[in-house]
Amino acid sequence: MANANSLRLDLDMVEALGRRLQPDAMIVQEDRNLVMASGGMLDLDSHDGLDAAYLAIAEHRPLPLGRYLLLRSRGEEAYWTYQAVVHDLESNPTCRAGNVRRSLTSILKDSVKRGMTSLTVEPLGVWRKRGLTLEEMVEAIEASIFEVGVSLSSPLRLTLLLENMDLVEEVSHLFRSRLLCKASRSFRTVDGDAALVEVRKRGFRLHCRFVPGSLSGYAITCVGGPS
Repeated sequence: MANANSLRLDLDMVEALGRRLQPDAMIVQEDRNLVMASGGMLDLDSHDGLDAAYLAIAEHRPLPLGRYLLLRSRGEEAYWTYQAVVHDLESNPTCRAGNVRRSLTSILKDSVKRGMTSLTVEPLGVWRKRGLTLEEMVEAIEASIFEVGVSLSSPLRLTLLLENMDLVEEVSHLFRSRLLCKASRSFRTVDGDAALVEVRKRGFRLHCRFVPGSLSGYAITCVGGPS
Protein backbone atom coordinates (compact mmCIF):
# COMPACT_ATOMS: atom_id res chain seq x y z
CA MET A 1 0.00 0.00 0.00
CA ALA A 2 1.41 3.31 -1.09
CA ASN A 3 0.46 5.36 2.01
CA ALA A 4 -0.09 4.54 5.66
CA ASN A 5 -3.67 5.81 5.56
CA SER A 6 -4.80 4.55 2.15
CA LEU A 7 -7.89 2.48 1.41
CA ARG A 8 -7.23 0.13 -1.48
CA LEU A 9 -10.04 -1.33 -3.57
CA ASP A 10 -9.09 -4.49 -5.47
CA LEU A 11 -11.03 -6.89 -7.69
CA ASP A 12 -10.57 -10.66 -7.83
CA MET A 13 -12.47 -13.87 -8.45
CA VAL A 14 -14.21 -15.87 -5.72
CA GLU A 15 -11.78 -18.74 -6.16
CA ALA A 16 -8.97 -16.53 -4.81
CA LEU A 17 -10.43 -16.69 -1.28
CA GLY A 18 -8.22 -18.94 0.83
CA ARG A 19 -5.58 -19.06 -1.89
CA ARG A 20 -4.30 -15.67 -2.97
CA LEU A 21 -6.43 -13.94 -0.35
CA GLN A 22 -6.32 -14.46 3.41
CA PRO A 23 -8.56 -11.67 4.75
CA ASP A 24 -9.18 -10.71 8.34
CA ALA A 25 -12.91 -10.76 7.57
CA MET A 26 -15.29 -11.34 4.70
CA ILE A 27 -18.42 -9.31 4.05
CA VAL A 28 -21.47 -11.20 2.80
CA GLN A 29 -24.96 -10.02 2.00
CA GLU A 30 -27.90 -10.90 4.21
CA ASP A 31 -31.64 -10.33 4.27
CA ARG A 32 -33.49 -8.84 7.20
CA ASN A 33 -34.95 -12.23 8.22
CA LEU A 34 -31.59 -14.05 8.05
CA VAL A 35 -32.84 -16.40 5.32
CA MET A 36 -29.45 -16.20 3.62
CA ALA A 37 -27.55 -16.92 6.84
CA SER A 38 -25.29 -19.94 7.14
CA GLY A 39 -25.35 -19.87 10.93
CA GLY A 40 -22.65 -19.04 13.42
CA MET A 41 -22.03 -17.39 16.76
CA LEU A 42 -22.79 -13.69 16.98
CA ASP A 43 -20.11 -11.51 18.46
CA LEU A 44 -21.94 -9.77 21.30
CA ASP A 45 -19.41 -6.99 21.80
CA SER A 46 -21.19 -4.42 23.95
CA HIS A 47 -19.33 -1.58 22.24
CA ASP A 48 -20.10 -2.41 18.62
CA GLY A 49 -23.35 -0.42 18.40
CA LEU A 50 -25.47 -3.34 17.21
CA ASP A 51 -27.97 -3.36 20.08
CA ALA A 52 -30.98 -2.82 17.79
CA ALA A 53 -30.00 -5.70 15.53
CA TYR A 54 -29.39 -8.13 18.37
CA LEU A 55 -32.65 -7.13 20.08
CA ALA A 56 -34.54 -7.76 16.84
CA ILE A 57 -33.07 -11.26 16.65
CA ALA A 58 -33.97 -11.98 20.27
CA GLU A 59 -37.55 -10.87 19.65
CA HIS A 60 -37.77 -12.68 16.30
CA ARG A 61 -38.37 -9.47 14.38
CA PRO A 62 -36.89 -8.54 10.99
CA LEU A 63 -33.55 -6.77 11.30
CA PRO A 64 -33.26 -3.09 10.36
CA LEU A 65 -31.98 -2.67 6.80
CA GLY A 66 -28.63 -0.95 6.41
CA ARG A 67 -27.22 -2.61 9.55
CA TYR A 68 -24.83 -5.53 9.93
CA LEU A 69 -24.02 -8.50 12.13
CA LEU A 70 -20.64 -9.97 12.99
CA LEU A 71 -19.86 -13.68 13.23
CA ARG A 72 -16.75 -15.03 14.90
CA SER A 73 -14.40 -17.25 12.93
CA ARG A 74 -15.42 -20.91 13.02
CA GLY A 75 -13.38 -24.09 12.95
CA GLU A 76 -10.21 -23.61 10.93
CA GLU A 77 -11.40 -20.34 9.39
CA ALA A 78 -8.99 -17.54 10.15
CA TYR A 79 -11.42 -14.80 9.22
CA TRP A 80 -14.57 -13.34 10.74
CA THR A 81 -17.75 -12.72 8.77
CA TYR A 82 -19.67 -9.47 8.53
CA GLN A 83 -23.27 -9.94 7.41
CA ALA A 84 -24.51 -6.82 5.64
CA VAL A 85 -28.27 -6.63 6.15
CA VAL A 86 -29.24 -5.17 2.78
CA HIS A 87 -32.06 -7.35 1.39
CA ASP A 88 -35.79 -7.58 2.02
CA LEU A 89 -36.80 -10.67 0.06
CA GLU A 90 -40.47 -9.70 0.30
CA SER A 91 -39.83 -6.55 -1.74
CA ASN A 92 -39.04 -6.00 -5.40
CA PRO A 93 -36.35 -4.91 -5.85
CA THR A 94 -35.00 -6.68 -2.79
CA CYS A 95 -32.34 -4.08 -2.12
CA ARG A 96 -31.83 -0.32 -2.18
CA ALA A 97 -28.44 1.24 -2.84
CA GLY A 98 -28.71 3.42 0.26
CA ASN A 99 -28.86 0.36 2.51
CA VAL A 100 -25.73 -1.09 0.91
CA ARG A 101 -23.94 2.22 1.36
CA ARG A 102 -24.92 2.56 5.03
CA SER A 103 -24.12 -1.04 5.91
CA LEU A 104 -20.76 -1.17 4.13
CA THR A 105 -19.66 2.20 5.51
CA SER A 106 -20.41 1.03 9.06
CA ILE A 107 -18.62 -2.27 8.48
CA LEU A 108 -15.48 -0.63 7.13
CA LYS A 109 -15.34 1.79 10.06
CA ASP A 110 -15.86 -1.07 12.53
CA SER A 111 -13.15 -3.20 10.92
CA VAL A 112 -10.62 -0.38 11.27
CA LYS A 113 -11.49 0.00 14.97
CA ARG A 114 -10.85 -3.73 15.41
CA GLY A 115 -7.41 -3.45 13.80
CA MET A 116 -8.30 -5.29 10.60
CA THR A 117 -6.36 -4.46 7.44
CA SER A 118 -7.83 -6.77 4.78
CA LEU A 119 -11.44 -7.62 3.92
CA THR A 120 -13.26 -9.26 1.04
CA VAL A 121 -16.78 -8.35 -0.02
CA GLU A 122 -19.48 -9.92 -2.16
CA PRO A 123 -21.31 -7.83 -4.78
CA LEU A 124 -23.63 -6.44 -2.12
CA GLY A 125 -27.21 -5.98 -3.26
CA VAL A 126 -26.88 -8.05 -6.45
CA TRP A 127 -29.17 -11.08 -6.14
CA ARG A 128 -31.00 -13.14 -8.79
CA LYS A 129 -31.84 -10.10 -10.93
CA ARG A 130 -34.14 -8.87 -8.15
CA GLY A 131 -31.68 -6.63 -6.38
CA LEU A 132 -29.30 -3.96 -7.58
CA THR A 133 -27.80 -3.76 -11.04
CA LEU A 134 -24.02 -3.93 -11.32
CA GLU A 135 -23.97 -0.18 -11.93
CA GLU A 136 -25.98 0.49 -8.76
CA MET A 137 -23.77 -1.85 -6.74
CA VAL A 138 -20.60 -0.13 -7.97
CA GLU A 139 -22.04 3.30 -7.15
CA ALA A 140 -22.95 2.20 -3.60
CA ILE A 141 -19.55 0.63 -2.90
CA GLU A 142 -17.77 3.65 -4.35
CA ALA A 143 -19.77 5.97 -2.09
CA SER A 144 -18.79 3.91 0.96
CA ILE A 145 -15.06 3.78 0.27
CA PHE A 146 -14.88 7.51 -0.41
CA GLU A 147 -16.83 8.21 2.78
CA VAL A 148 -14.42 6.09 4.82
CA GLY A 149 -11.38 7.32 2.90
CA VAL A 150 -11.66 10.92 4.11
CA SER A 151 -10.97 9.94 7.73
CA LEU A 152 -8.96 6.71 7.48
CA SER A 153 -6.03 6.57 9.91
CA SER A 154 -4.67 3.10 9.12
CA PRO A 155 -4.29 1.02 5.94
CA LEU A 156 -7.25 -1.00 4.70
CA ARG A 157 -7.64 -3.26 1.69
CA LEU A 158 -11.10 -4.19 0.38
CA THR A 159 -11.30 -6.85 -2.33
CA LEU A 160 -14.54 -7.28 -4.27
CA LEU A 161 -14.95 -10.96 -5.20
CA LEU A 162 -16.69 -11.77 -8.49
CA GLU A 163 -17.70 -15.05 -10.12
CA ASN A 164 -15.63 -14.90 -13.31
CA MET A 165 -13.16 -12.84 -15.30
CA ASP A 166 -15.86 -11.34 -17.51
CA LEU A 167 -17.46 -9.79 -14.43
CA VAL A 168 -14.07 -8.60 -13.17
CA GLU A 169 -13.52 -6.80 -16.48
CA GLU A 170 -17.01 -5.28 -16.51
CA VAL A 171 -16.92 -4.10 -12.91
CA SER A 172 -13.36 -2.78 -13.27
CA HIS A 173 -14.52 -0.68 -16.21
CA LEU A 174 -17.48 0.66 -14.21
CA PHE A 175 -15.31 1.67 -11.25
CA ARG A 176 -12.66 3.25 -13.47
CA SER A 177 -15.22 5.17 -15.54
CA ARG A 178 -16.90 6.59 -12.45
CA LEU A 179 -13.54 7.54 -10.95
CA LEU A 180 -12.43 9.43 -14.05
CA CYS A 181 -15.78 11.25 -14.24
CA LYS A 182 -15.33 12.42 -10.64
CA ALA A 183 -11.72 13.54 -11.11
CA SER A 184 -10.98 17.23 -10.71
CA ARG A 185 -7.33 16.74 -11.60
CA SER A 186 -5.26 13.93 -13.12
CA PHE A 187 -1.56 13.44 -13.66
CA ARG A 188 1.04 10.74 -14.20
CA THR A 189 3.16 9.71 -11.24
CA VAL A 190 6.92 9.45 -11.33
CA ASP A 191 7.17 5.86 -10.05
CA GLY A 192 6.29 3.91 -13.18
CA ASP A 193 3.01 3.21 -14.94
CA ALA A 194 0.67 4.34 -12.19
CA ALA A 195 -1.55 7.39 -12.56
CA LEU A 196 -3.19 9.65 -10.00
CA VAL A 197 -6.51 11.43 -10.18
CA GLU A 198 -7.70 13.88 -7.58
CA VAL A 199 -11.27 13.72 -6.30
CA ARG A 200 -12.96 16.23 -3.98
CA LYS A 201 -15.43 15.10 -1.31
CA ARG A 202 -16.91 17.51 1.25
CA GLY A 203 -13.90 19.76 0.76
CA PHE A 204 -11.38 16.94 1.26
CA ARG A 205 -8.78 16.22 -1.43
CA LEU A 206 -8.44 12.52 -2.21
CA HIS A 207 -5.70 11.11 -4.42
CA CYS A 208 -6.71 7.92 -6.23
CA ARG A 209 -3.84 5.86 -7.60
CA PHE A 210 -4.31 3.16 -10.26
CA VAL A 211 -2.55 1.49 -13.18
CA PRO A 212 -4.22 2.37 -16.51
CA GLY A 213 -5.16 -0.66 -18.57
CA SER A 214 -5.09 -3.05 -15.61
CA LEU A 215 -8.05 -4.82 -14.01
CA SER A 216 -7.08 -3.69 -10.53
CA GLY A 217 -8.99 -1.15 -8.53
CA TYR A 218 -7.40 1.91 -6.99
CA ALA A 219 -5.94 3.22 -3.74
CA ILE A 220 -7.52 6.25 -2.06
CA THR A 221 -5.43 8.58 0.10
CA CYS A 222 -6.72 11.73 1.76
CA VAL A 223 -4.11 14.47 1.24
CA GLY A 224 -5.95 17.54 2.52
CA GLY A 225 -9.07 18.65 4.34
CA PRO A 226 -11.33 21.69 4.15
CA SER A 227 -9.42 24.94 4.55
